[in-house]
Formats: sequence, C-alpha cells, structure tokens
Amino acid sequence: MKYLTPLVVIGLVALTGFATYLFIPEQVEDCCEYIGLLAPEGVSETPGQAHVDFASATPDGSIPDTLPGLKLNDSPGQVSLPDIDGVVHTIDYRAKKLTVIVWVSSFCPTSKIYEERLNKLAADFAGDAQFYGINSSAMESVQELKDHYHDGDPDRLKLTVLKDDRNVVADRFGARVSAEVFVLDQQGRLQYRGGIDDARNPTRVGVQYLRVVLSQLSQGKDPEWRYQPAKGCCPIDRVDPEEQKPGPQKS
Repeated sequence: MKYLTPLVVIGLVALTGFATYLFIPEQVEDCCEYIGLLAPEGVSETPGQAHVDFASATPDGSIPDTLPGLKLNDSPGQVSLPDIDGVVHTIDYRAKKLTVIVWVSSFCPTSKIYEERLNKLAADFAGDAQFYGINSSAMESVQELKDHYHDGDPDRLKLTVLKDDRNVVADRFGARVSAEVFVLDQQGRLQYRGGIDDARNPTRVGVQYLRVVLSQLSQGKDPEWRYQPAKGCCPIDRVDPEEQKPGPQKS
C-alpha cells in the first residue's frame, strides 16, 4: 500500500492539471512559462545562448536596416540541402508563384506550437506556394529530427524538412530563431520575412501575418508588410559564428 499511495497521488495531480488546462488553457500556459516548462516570449530555450532581440515592426511595414541577411528583393541564391532522409533537394523558385521557407526545430516549444498552423497554411496555399522547413541548429542531429518529424503524430509538421549543416544557409538568409519565415517570389527574391502571426498561443492570434502576405502576393499585390518580428524561444545553435559566409545577391 505504501508504494501505491504515491502513484495514486501522482495520477490525481496529473488528472487535475489536464482538467485545468482544458478549461483555462491561457492561464496554464502562463503558469508553465512561470515555472519554466515553456520559455516566456523573449527568453531563450537554447542552452548557453541569449535570446534574439528582434527589431520592432516599422510604421510602414518595411524591413529594418538592423536585421542581418536578406532585405527586400535580395536573393539568397541556390539552396540545395538534404532532407532528414538524406535526399537532396534544390529549391526551384519557378515551381510556384511563391516559396515559403521556415526555420524549424525538433525540440523548440514554439516551433512545435506552430506546426499545425504551418500545415494549414501549406494546404490552403498549395496552388500558389511551396513550403520548406529548414533546421540549422548544431545541437539537433538528423536522428533527432527523424525521431520528431517521423513520430506518427497526425498533427506533426508535414513540410519537407531540410538539414542545414553548419548553418550556412541560415547565415545567408539571416535566420536566427525557430520559427522564422522567409517568402520569396518566382525570381527567388525576398518579399517578406519574420513572423507567422502575432501570438504563439493560437487562441490569442489577432493578425495572421503570413496568411495575409501570401494572399496579397498570390494576387499580384504588394503585401501589407515586408517584415514583422518572429515569435520564437530557440535561437539557432550555430557553428563557427565568426566565420564569414557569402552575403545576399542583388538581382
């Protein structure tokens, strides 16, 4: 009996916690942030790395000069990377009107939170846009990526996930956090970068930045924004951060 009692207590606590989440998920998320199960926005989940301090949105929606990497109409050049099963993909920007590249992580809570939303966006814009995920974190092995993205969860990210060894492509784009998105046109020129929407918690989303931008671009219109700050708690764990990498190419 003395061994059974602790198990009963643990079971009751777990059941209570789950029931509480069902009724007041926002308060539970805030609590999880408080006790450290999920990093608050602006706090890094990557050990030993400070959180990325993103530039604020500009009044006219333009890309701030302080952001590293690609600016409006810059081209990253050819992107050719292996997926997590070892198949090499060379992104053909001409294949669709738009190419959406999002940096993802197998352990980052924010990246996981956005998986269902990215699946929905990829499905809704399948006729006009191709989507790719890229993982550039040195601490995440290909096997860890396989274990996560091939775990059989029906809500798991359905995008092709590419592995950027030594963060060469991430440095070229200026990607710094999961989840961070870049939208390019058929000439491979940047049209939007940054956030998917304005809240990690799906119940708190007020503005769906990426959805609006894709809708406007697919109709041949200038998007309402070229940049919005990305939501993310996991800075990319980089290799050789001081090493010089090729910069963006003007087209």
